[in-house]
Amino acid sequence: MLLDIDQLRTLVAFADAGSCKGAAHLVHKTPSAVSVHLAKLAASLERPLLERQGRRLVLTHDGTELVRYARRMLALQSEALAHFRAPEFGGTLRVGLPDDYIPVLMAPLLAALARLAPRAHVEVQCAPSAELRPLLADGQLDLAILSAETDTQEGVVLRTERVVWTASAQHDVAHADCLPLALFPEGCIFRKWALAQLRKRRREHRIVCTSRSMAAVQAAVRTGFAVSVVAESCVPPDAVVLTPQQGFPALPAVTIILAASPATDAALAQRLGEQMRGPLRRVRG
Repeated sequence: MLLDIDQLRTLVAFADAGSCKGAAHLVHKTPSAVSVHLAKLAASLERPLLERQGRRLVLTHDGTELVRYARRMLALQSEALAHFRAPEFGGTLRVGLPDDYIPVLMAPLLAALARLAPRAHVEVQCAPSAELRPLLADGQLDLAILSAETDTQEGVVLRTERVVWTASAQHDVAHADCLPLALFPEGCIFRKWALAQLRKRRREHRIVCTSRSMAAVQAAVRTGFAVSVVAESCVPPDAVVLTPQQGFPALPAVTIILAASPATDAALAQRLGEQMRGPLRRVRG
């Protein structure tokens, strides 16, 4: 009996996403194709891997155990491929990512690059996603971590997380007659979503701080200078999430992707993404 590596990849995606629909997004398949992969894997082992809990499908004990082995097998496959293809990834590898994702994504990215492209010299450029996309398209970057809407077909999906309103826990700025905002520059999807919701509800507001730096935006929040909109993993520890019950409407989720330039082997992005997802599962958000 041989285990199919693509089916194992689908199983890991199900474990990470928690549903067939979410797994389909991660592995770029339809939900029905995900179901077929999982059924074939269960049949080859002659063990049930999924069971129903109410309306949800969850992993059985055997399914959870197999996920542990599958992660190791996928990591070993990536390392083997990297070993034999390492010359392709020598030289300088230019990587872009938004400033706000440095605390969450930088360490997993560098750890994955150390395993998969050990000969590469890594140059990191930090800028908003809206600025990184044209650099990637023009070949001025080899890889980029980008924010995207959840229905994106772009790149390799690393994670999806909530986008939330956040404010200081020590100040009552959220109830100001004219809501002060600290936002990223034009082109940021968080800015677009926040302003659209406020205009829709005719909530008076003004932008009091604009910055490309997450540290600057977080400082504006923590001091009570402004309210902001960030990915949940970027909420400062001494800040709170504002809810619809407090008058702050729910915002769309954001998908974080790893994309390659037209001249970069897409397989490198795929393998890096697989290596990064494990550590990212443990991150809040």
